[in-house]
Amino acid sequence: MRIVIGGGGEISLQFARELSADYDVVVIEDDPEILRPFEVLDVQIARGKPTHIATLQGLELSARDKFVACSDSDEQNILACMAAKRLGEEGLFTFCFVSKEEYYKSFRRETDDDIFDIDKVIWPQQRLANEIALIAREPEAIDVEHFAGGKIDLMEYRIDEDSSLVGKRVTEAGLPKRVLAVALISDGRVSIPRADTLFDPGDKVIFMGEHEPLTKFARSVFQKGKTKVNTVTVIGGGTVGVMVAKELQHDKGVELKLIEVDQERCGEIASELDCMVLYGNGSDLSLLREEEIAKSDVLVSVTSDDEKNLLGSLLAKQMGIPKIITRVNNPTNIGLFEGVGIDVAINALSTAVDAVQTMLRAPKSSLHATLEQGKAAVIEIEVPEDWPVGKKVKDLDKVPGAIVGAVVSEKRKIVPHGDDLLEPGDHLLVVATKDAKKKVEKYFG
Repeated sequence: MRIVIGGGGEISLQFARELSADYDVVVIEDDPEILRPFEVLDVQIARGKPTHIATLQGLELSARDKFVACSDSDEQNILACMAAKRLGEEGLFTFCFVSKEEYYKSFRRETDDDIFDIDKVIWPQQRLANEIALIAREPEAIDVEHFAGGKIDLMEYRIDEDSSLVGKRVTEAGLPKRVLAVALISDGRVSIPRADTLFDPGDKVIFMGEHEPLTKFARSVFQKGKTKVNTVTVIGGGTVGVMVAKELQHDKGVELKLIEVDQERCGEIASELDCMVLYGNGSDLSLLREEEIAKSDVLVSVTSDDEKNLLGSLLAKQMGIPKIITRVNNPTNIGLFEGVGIDVAINALSTAVDAVQTMLRAPKSSLHATLEQGKAAVIEIEVPEDWPVGKKVKDLDKVPGAIVGAVVSEKRKIVPHGDDLLEPGDHLLVVATKDAKKKVEKYFG
């Protein structure tokens, strides 16, 4: 499969970096300065504009290709997708990135005979807001994913110095049945925990489990008995901040505050939201104290300025707010934010790239989630029809860097034990490090 990326820029560069190892990637761009960062990547460059007929015709777009229009111009992306559809083979799939809500609502495909003929419209800000709201709802969790219709959960937590897990091995952690430790992040390195793996302060650990036992375990070990988030403060009343607030404002028992620096914008937001809207600067310590922001369970800082987000988040951390979620507009700053103690540093472009990768179906597996900025992933593998009788989950131990986190079929949706048998047609959710992904696919033939 070939991935054709229409337009250079930050999103295109991130796509090229993420996808070039697994796919043939073509980047369409005519500006030599924009193309400079692509020169060190294993990608083909097509000089031209993604809206130009001659450029698209020269690529001979086939039904097996995927066309991703992700330049900085919404209008160019829309036109490029429509042109690619007209000039490519029937069956060509198009992804169109937009930054404005009106374009998202107007061009997302509702029916098979949609006149605009764009297969998938991606609005990064919306996906970012949805992910932030998902993480904000879970006390102490720094990443959250739901699988199999909500029956299987993935939760990531940081191990504090006073955690009951410190110094214990996986076998001593008291993990309930149908809950697994599927990844350990230590000093930036991701590994798959084994029975004798030790938990150290500062490590991050990812668990996968059936909803009820994982929730009970997390509540007792990480949440200190806290069952839900009660108070959330959002700094930034732009598109993302308002969408996060809309997601959370109807959660039962949640008190929500939103801080916005533009007074006129505050009035607009107040008419949209059922929450307290405060006029002021989110990094104004006197305002934070006056409004008792320190009582928040979660603070979300989502302005379009990384410096303001970082400052507001550090002040919130100093005030003792248990969980800080911070938008990072420049993805290269994620490491900096995490390095100074921000609990969750999240980038809209990375979230959108993950979403598109999830929809790119490889021959042997599909991606469900990326973990730790692509250092690991949750992939779905279907057990083939010719699978040998009697093979068990623990047989995957032969592939270093991978673990079966869940087995999903019509008959069962479980987090497996090592002795559980695998059957043809089972869909496995496998957590694999970046280096192990292809080995897992090869193992299942």
